[in-house]
Amino acid sequence: MKYFSIYTLGCRVNSAETNLFAQTLLNQGHIHRHSRESGNPPNIIFINTCSVTAKANVESLGLIRHLQKQYPKAKIIVSGCADTNNIQNLKNIAFISNTNKEAKLNILKSLYNPIIGDKFSNTHRYLLKIQSGCTANCSYCTVPLRRPYLWSLPIIDAVNTVNSVLNYGYREIIITGVNLLQYAPGFSNLIEALLTQTKVPLISFGSIPLLCIDNKFINLYKRYSARLSHFLHIPLQSGSNKILKLMNRPYDNLKIKKLIDNCKLKIDNLSLGTDIIVGFPGETNVDFQQTFDLCRLIGFQKIHVFRFSARPHTPAQKLYEQSEKITKNEILKRSKLLRTLSSPVSQSF
Repeated sequence: MKYFSIYTLGCRVNSAETNLFAQTLLNQGHIHRHSRESGNPPNIIFINTCSVTAKANVESLGLIRHLQKQYPKAKIIVSGCADTNNIQNLKNIAFISNTNKEAKLNILKSLYNPIIGDKFSNTHRYLLKIQSGCTANCSYCTVPLRRPYLWSLPIIDAVNTVNSVLNYGYREIIITGVNLLQYAPGFSNLIEALLTQTKVPLISFGSIPLLCIDNKFINLYKRYSARLSHFLHIPLQSGSNKILKLMNRPYDNLKIKKLIDNCKLKIDNLSLGTDIIVGFPGETNVDFQQTFDLCRLIGFQKIHVFRFSARPHTPAQKLYEQSEKITKNEILKRSKLLRTLSSPVSQSF
């Protein structure tokens, strides 16, 4: 028998892909061995890495080195977004690019079963990956460098997959993708199809780009309120028009207010979360105050605060090198201030 173990760092897209990779190994007759289980060591280890921040990249490389030492006889397959140039010479490690990985996994049409034993299975929550790749080129982000290949799951395949996993006992579908705004068939069109062509009790979202929230999406709540999550995580990154422009985000402060006000007006009992980057190059006290004021005005239940990390080969790295540095103490202060805006009920999310 051949045994395998899987490890995931980073986003829910990575988690969905790891589940699918596990499914391919199960289909080949391998047996899943949880990392916490004793017994036969794994012959194959799959690691999906992350590089959204410098810390995430370091953690990814550290995990690879640790597992390579712990299981010297195992074949270790590494994928994801981490920069692995420093470990290319390690023995027993095979690297698979995101493009090749996706080509291998897409034949499954985002379908896996509970046997893989992922962390969501015990709660009957299913990660439905509907999109991959990004060409938006936000100035701070390495994802377009790591995942330039755009892929979208056809709506008919999404419907068939959801109907299949309902038979496995899943009761909640979590929609996930690298950049859902680049979902080719249209994000709202997909949600409508899942609501009308499946009996899924609940659809929720890992996060939703602001511009995915169009009138069609909001109006679906009028007819299917009980089957749509009333918590929306909308990553804004900043509330300063100057910083949003430097980040190459496709909206401004006014657009944010209008779209979210529309959501609040038409969706009952709506709760909101967001991502904010503090300490972006050139962010003044005035810029931060604009972000703080916007977040306070909107009333987010959860604010995930990232301290700016200059990622290699991004425009923001050049901005960082050329701009006046913001002190660590100031960045820490701004981070704490933003976190004070989160409601105590945010823990429930």
